Amino acid sequence: MEIGMILVLCLILVGLGLLGSVIPGMPGTPLYLVAMLIARFCADVNMSNLELFVIFILVAATFAVDFFLPMWTTKKFGGTSAGVKGSIVGLLAGFFLPLPLPPGTSTIICMFLGAIIGEYIAGQSNDVAVKSGMGNLIGFIIATTVKFVLGVYCGWRLIAFGLDMVKN
Repeated sequence: MEIGMILVLCLILVGLGLLGSVIPGMPGTPLYLVAMLIARFCADVNMSNLELFVIFILVAATFAVDFFLPMWTTKKFGGTSAGVKGSIVGLLAGFFLPLPLPPGTSTIICMFLGAIIGEYIAGQSNDVAVKSGMGNLIGFIIATTVKFVLGVYCGWRLIAFGLDMVKN
C-alpha cells in the first residue's frame, strides 16, 4: 500500500478516535496508538521510538484519567461514595437507555443524575447532591479534554509526517 494511503488511513483512525474521545463508550485513545503504530512501522515515518513510547504512556494515562478523575472530582466537590456509586450506575444506565439524544449524551446526563440520585438515596442535602453531580460532570469534561488534546496532537503529527514526505 502506498505511504500516502497509509497516512490517510491513520488520519481516519485518529478522526474516529477523536469521536471516541467525546462519545462515552467508544474507544478513542487506543485508536490514536494504533494509528501511530501503523504510521511508524508501515509508513516508515520519521518518528523516534521515544516519541512512540511517550504516546503509549499518554494513552495508558488517559485510561486512568478517564476512569478516576470523575470519581475524584465528585469527592472534591463534596460528594460521598454514594455519589460516586450513583454516577457509575448512571454511566451503565446511559449506555443502555434508548433516549432520542445524540450519541453519548444520555450517558453524560445519566452519570450526572446518577451522582445526584446516589446522594439523595444516602440522605444528603440538595446542595451536596448537586455539587456531587457537578463534580462528576467537571471530571468527565476534563478527562474528555485530555483525550481530545492527545488526539489532536497525534493528528497534527501525522499531518506533519505527510508534509515532510511531500517535501522530500
